[in-house]
Amino acid sequence: MTLVKKSEKEQLKQRLLNELPELEKAGWKKIHIDLLKKHFTFYYSLIHSEIPPKEEKYKKFVETIKNWKTAKPKNIHEEIYLNYTKFFMKKNSNKKDDKILDPVWKNIPQNISGAMQYSQEMIDKLNTEYESESWEDWYDDWKYR
Repeated sequence: MTLVKKSEKEQLKQRLLNELPELEKAGWKKIHIDLLKKHFTFYYSLIHSEIPPKEEKYKKFVETIKNWKTAKPKNIHEEIYLNYTKFFMKKNSNKKDDKILDPVWKNIPQNISGAMQYSQEMIDKLNTEYESESWEDWYDDWKYR
């Protein structure tokens, strides 16, 4: 069970308020935005098990949101939070794809010849061509020279 402090809930609420212009740009209806603002912390608390879902409709809500990739919303609350979850995931996943090119390191080849992994064929060839020599044999050879 994850407990979220009031200050963290306020930070989440503030993050949502900062994202509202993006939601409006994305074509969200005013009634959906208002419902999301009004019930956001309650939705979040349900999903993160802070508030145990006692009624069947809350249990269904949690199950729907847990399966957010494939779930079909059955009421407006599920629809709103599913859309918000998809919006949030899409917004945050795009940042990971951006590659920062470092002007110093971009000219260094990725697989330089001394650091490449040997192929399995080469490993087998090395193992068959050379006999293994024990440490004792090697030591004795140098000991009596």
